[in-house]
Amino acid sequence: MKLLATASAVLLSAATTVAAQTLDELKNDGQLNDALKTDNVLTYGMGYHQQRYSPLNQINPGTIKRLVPVWSLSLDNNWGEQAQPIVYNGVMYVTNARHTVAIDVG
Repeated sequence: MKLLATASAVLLSAATTVAAQTLDELKNDGQLNDALKTDNVLTYGMGYHQQRYSPLNQINPGTIKRLVPVWSLSLDNNWGEQAQPIVYNGVMYVTNARHTVAIDVG
């Protein structure tokens, strides 16, 4: 029983250390402020705070009526898309139950 308690304490200590290091890495890497950057969308909800807010202003109440579809893509899935796309270096990554697709949006 002492061995189990000691092993559990060691594992808990190691997990806490790894979690703290990961948080420090995120802070240093700037990913906690991901919502402030609009060139890449690397996290669900546009940042770890999941506010889904973008400071971009090209689409607003005065310009929305001019939006028209310019292309479409069928991913051959009756369930629909189930995740928010991720955008990195001009490539949009979309997943569903059957496929993962990289779309060059540039």
